[in-house]
Amino acid sequence: MMNIYVKCKKNSNSGLLVGHSENFTKAIYGFSELGAKIIPYQSLDDIYDIVTKEDIVIDYIQQCDAIFAKFGYHNVHVDDYPECLKKYLGRNIWYDTINSISSKKEKWSAGWFVKPVKTKVFTGKVIQSIHDLIGCGHCQEDYEVICSDALDIKREWRCFIYYDEIIDIRPYKGDYHYTYDSSVIDHIMDDFKKWDKRPMACSIDIGVTSDNKTILIECNDAYALGSYGLVDFRYAKFISARWAQIMEREDEFDFRKYGSDKC
Repeated sequence: MMNIYVKCKKNSNSGLLVGHSENFTKAIYGFSELGAKIIPYQSLDDIYDIVTKEDIVIDYIQQCDAIFAKFGYHNVHVDDYPECLKKYLGRNIWYDTINSISSKKEKWSAGWFVKPVKTKVFTGKVIQSIHDLIGCGHCQEDYEVICSDALDIKREWRCFIYYDEIIDIRPYKGDYHYTYDSSVIDHIMDDFKKWDKRPMACSIDIGVTSDNKTILIECNDAYALGSYGLVDFRYAKFISARWAQIMEREDEFDFRKYGSDKC
């Protein structure tokens, strides 16, 4: 029987053991609703040797990647900009390095949106002056960054994809006066389903620009993804689907095989 290992911490006020983040707490509630066995831990070292391919580990991206690597799965992360969806980007996307940008005025003054390829290095932002580079550099690493033309995006949503269906769309940023064009999302999904190596669970983030164009912002993998208000048990099933695909095993919480699962 599978175990759900969840990174936890002690609450500073109550002293109770809680999820290390709100998302981890939601995963606890969600997998509890599904009847799963949940085991808390505080350091990945505590569980690394006992985790099996049947289990799920609720942790941050780097820690999840370490578990995947243990079983021989490397570079599993979904492409931020899948080839089949690039026509929906509405902007040019290219790669550079942070040192190249910071050392050339024509680059750091161009007004590009820049974000690191490696997560958690810094939060992506528009670079318009040398001052915008504060907090973006690293003295020991000239890391790769993704650059794009800056757009005036007025509102953003996260579309949760579960076995080729959108199970929820959650707004997370911007002006409520703007709304997306659902026909564009339909076309995105049509092309997504043509992707041979598509993930069984991921998010597709979309935005609406000031001229009311619906565009693709990026795709995100499901195995360590923020819930953005997704109902707890759906969030748990969402995570489970992707872990099962990566680990090349059956998804224990895919109830579609019983003909009754609409997530």
